[in-house]
Amino acid sequence: MAMLATLQDAEVLPPEGTPEANRIIQMVIQFQAVFMKSSDPALRDFFDQALLAQWAEKAKPLGAAFRTRGWTSEVLEALSGQYGKLSARERARLARAFAAFNMRLADFEILSELFRKARTTYSQRGQDIHRIFAEHRRTMPGGKPSDGKERQNGNQGLYSHQS
Repeated sequence: MAMLATLQDAEVLPPEGTPEANRIIQMVIQFQAVFMKSSDPALRDFFDQALLAQWAEKAKPLGAAFRTRGWTSEVLEALSGQYGKLSARERARLARAFAAFNMRLADFEILSELFRKARTTYSQRGQDIHRIFAEHRRTMPGGKPSDGKERQNGNQGLYSHQS
């Protein structure tokens, strides 16, 4: 998955094959399913409000793209940011929605923190997490071909082995 590859390249994941790494893989997959499949009103409201608060006019297309293709860095960034603004009551409603998928608030907090750490790491490298994610998405099976907005080989300096 492009999200895991993005986090891995930022060196924020635990060593591969460890129970911690396996749990994070499960979290990425499960939370994608939670946000794609749940019809819980609290969850839908949280998702929609997060995208609207972060991306305004891009919220609807980002939401539609997520529901058909899965995680994007923009969606996870919006959800992570919105989560920090929730009241205890709103978090309790979200916890009930997560529980239907055997997930916990603490799991989402871990995923959000990993994303924040990765974004900071890329920023310190002079890179943009959204461009990194887009490059990973393009290289994955079923990934979108280049739309001409980025260099054919991705972001300048994206990987040290690219020329």
